[in-house]
Amino acid sequence: IGSSLETVLQIREMAPGQRRSPLGLALLFLALVFGPSFVVSPFSAVRSPSRSRLALHAEKLEPGDYVKAWYHQDNGMHAAILLDIEKDGDEDRYIVTWDEPDENEPITGTKQVELIKKASKPIKPVHKQIFNIGDKITAYFLDDKNFYAADIIGKEGDKWKIRWEDPDGSPPEELKPPHELKLVRRIKDPVK
Repeated sequence: IGSSLETVLQIREMAPGQRRSPLGLALLFLALVFGPSFVVSPFSAVRSPSRSRLALHAEKLEPGDYVKAWYHQDNGMHAAILLDIEKDGDEDRYIVTWDEPDENEPITGTKQVELIKKASKPIKPVHKQIFNIGDKITAYFLDDKNFYAADIIGKEGDKWKIRWEDPDGSPPEELKPPHELKLVRRIKDPVK
């Protein structure tokens, strides 16, 4: 405070021919002492969200929406389909299936999401992988009990029609139940 008072007195001495009003000096003194707390920034009213934009407005999100979600393994935001919204205390927890999933964690719960595209028709909340025609997958091959690269080319009832990348003498196309498929990469625009 002492140095601020000295500054006010120096300013007053710098212009001896001009008269300073006591109010002007008081305001100058307050500005010097408390300046940072009185500064108004045009950005001070804009609150930087600590969470994603739409995580704060969960009522707008529905299962089936295409979102970007936070992945705890790499701290990055990645494309996913929202499967369900659960309550976790006072916060929402979003269950998502990734477009390019980690084989060990194809479905994850997260608290940070941003909407990419609304689903034209919401889905029932589920906790299982969602597949689409055009997805790149690996499928279970019964003969040697391994998974091999394939594409989903259709759906018949509850089974997916796949085309093996390398049929190796087997029929090139086969019907598979969802539990025999692992998503490798989702098609570009999975939400219709």
